[in-house]
Amino acid sequence: MTQVPAPLAEFARRLFVHEARGGQRTQDLADAMERVCQALQTRLTPLLSASGVNALLGRAITLAAREFPFLTGAITTRDCSLDGLRQAVEGHEPVEVAEALVAILANFLWLLVLFIGENLGLRKVHEAWPDVPFTPPGFSSEKAQP
Repeated sequence: MTQVPAPLAEFARRLFVHEARGGQRTQDLADAMERVCQALQTRLTPLLSASGVNALLGRAITLAAREFPFLTGAITTRDCSLDGLRQAVEGHEPVEVAEALVAILANFLWLLVLFIGENLGLRKVHEAWPDVPFTPPGFSSEKAQP
């Protein structure tokens, strides 16, 4: 598996921190991830379908579970209800939960770029969070290595 490019991973971190709104508890972080999921689903469903967005999210969780094994088996539903994810993070330290959720988001963004391209994919993400800056110097999905 290709590692998520650093500029994209950093963007995922900034986006998640922005959406977490200073929340420090595991519940706050799960709520932030749910808001992120819902915003992405709203923007991306016209392009990918709800099933497509859910499939990308499911794959992103699977990839993040390689680094954060407690995510193994976490599931989502079509409406971005993250009950399975909430159960998976329960009882873990908020710092570790935040890192795991950022990893999910970074993998989701990377998969999105690989599937529909950097320009279209990141433009849709930027529409949801226009005040979260992302200027990837020289970043391009064409440079992706399988």
